[in-house]
Amino acid sequence: MTRNDVEVQGAGTGHDKPMLVHVLNVMNIPFTIMVKPWGAVPGDHHRDQTAIASATDAAVSQIDAFLRDVDMRFSPFKQESSVSAARRGEWSAMLRDREFREIYAKTALANTITHGAFDAYYQGHYDPTGLVKGWAIETAIARFLRPLLQPSVAPVPHRTTQPSRDTDHRALAEAVAINAGGDIRTAVAQHSDYIWHIGIEDPEDTKALLGSCQIRDGGVATSGFSKRGAHIAHTTEDEVFTQLTVISDSVEDADLWATAGIAGGMHLWSALVKEQGLTAVAVRGNGEVIRYSDGRLLDSNIPGPKVTTAPSNTAQSNTAQSTTAQSATAQIRETRGPSC
Repeated sequence: MTRNDVEVQGAGTGHDKPMLVHVLNVMNIPFTIMVKPWGAVPGDHHRDQTAIASATDAAVSQIDAFLRDVDMRFSPFKQESSVSAARRGEWSAMLRDREFREIYAKTALANTITHGAFDAYYQGHYDPTGLVKGWAIETAIARFLRPLLQPSVAPVPHRTTQPSRDTDHRALAEAVAINAGGDIRTAVAQHSDYIWHIGIEDPEDTKALLGSCQIRDGGVATSGFSKRGAHIAHTTEDEVFTQLTVISDSVEDADLWATAGIAGGMHLWSALVKEQGLTAVAVRGNGEVIRYSDGRLLDSNIPGPKVTTAPSNTAQSNTAQSTTAQSATAQIRETRGPSC
C-alpha cells in the first residue's frame, strides 16, 4: 500500500478531534480519504482516538485493496484486465463478473441519456474509464466509509429530550469524504451539522478559486483541459467548455455529466441541463463563467466571478473555517452549519 498519513485540524467546537487524512496512490491518481471523528465527550470511551484510528485504518486498507482490484479489472492499459480482454474479443468477464456487467450496463445507459456525448466506444473499442472512477469512489464510500457514520450503540434509553450530536449518537465518525483527483464524494452522519466546502478552481489560475459549493452528502466532479490537456474526445463541432464542474447527489453522476458536457459541446449541454435538472459551473474559452442550478441558467459573467453554488439537497453556511485538502481541480473545506 502506498500511503501518506497526515492529520489536519478541523473546525468546530473545542471538543472536535483532528481530521484523519490518508492518501492512496492508485490508478495514477491520488485518492485522499478524509474521516472526521465525532467530538470528544467526557467519559465516552466508545469514541476514543484508538477506536476511530483503528476503524479508519481498516477502512483505508479495504479501499486500497478495492481500488487496486478495480484498476486490475477495468484498466485498458493492463493487458490482463477484463477490459483489455474484451477489446481482444474475449467477453468471458461479462458472464463471471457481476461488477463488469454492471459497468457495461451503466456505460450503455450513459450513452443513451447523454444523447451519445458519453461513448465508451469513442475510440472504436470498449473503454469504460470515463465512468469507472466515479463508480469506484461512490462504491468505496458506501462500502467502507459510510459504516463509520452509522450508530453502533443504541441511544441512551432514559433520555427524553431531543438527541444531541455529542451524547446519543455513537457513530465513530461525523463526516467522511474521498477526493480523487478533484472528483469528490462527501457524506455526513445523520444528526451532524457538519458541512463540506468545496472550492472550484479557476482553469486560468490554478491558485485562485471561481467560487465554492457547500455539501453534506453528495458529489462534485470537474472535467476540463487545464491539468490533463485534451483527454476527452469531442463528439461535436460545437463550441466546448474549457472546464465544467457538476454538483450532484453522487460523484458517479456528477462525473458522467461533466464528461458528457465537455464532449458534447454547449448546445447539447444546455439541453442536458434542462432534461436532468443539473447544477453546475461552466467556463468558456473566453473566460466567461456560467452558473446553473437545478436545471436553470442563473447567470454568466466575464471574467470569472466569485460564485457560490449548491444543489437543492445541500446545506449552506456563511463561512469556511479551515482548508483540509487540495486537489487538481478543487479545494475542500469543512465547517458547521444548519442541517439539511
